[in-house]
Amino acid sequence: IFLKEWSNKFPDAIVYASPGLEKREVAKGVKFDARFGKDEPEPPFANEIESVIVCGSYVMEEVEFFHKASKTAIICDLIQRFPEPTGIMLKLGGVVGENGSTPRDWRITFWPFGKGELRKSRDAILGWKAEKLIIAHGTCVESNASDVIEKALYWI
Repeated sequence: IFLKEWSNKFPDAIVYASPGLEKREVAKGVKFDARFGKDEPEPPFANEIESVIVCGSYVMEEVEFFHKASKTAIICDLIQRFPEPTGIMLKLGGVVGENGSTPRDWRITFWPFGKGELRKSRDAILGWKAEKLIIAHGTCVESNASDVIEKALYWI
């Protein structure tokens, strides 16, 4: 991630940390002003942008967002849809094309005890009824995003 470069370029921005991010190497040298978490206050933009912490993995948690006015879900790693052609490892990982999903190596980190928390996160995301989807890895969606999200998270 390019969080350090971004925060250096925009020094007046408020930088939020997702749960566990501050301990990761990619966050080294980044000054966090606020955090997402169960015991943290709601961000000042909560009336416009909802957030869900994807919980249950023993490796990482991430925050997904929903911009209410545009009905747009913003998802980082939970759903990946790399365009064809791509390498065999991405195909084996289940993250290619319209049937892209959560990387299989991340999926297994929810077993055996994290599926209940993960289902709650998924249900909250599906409850958004998103029309559009912006993702960090792959092809975004301009319409019927709710159907794409549900299909991508079938494995939960």
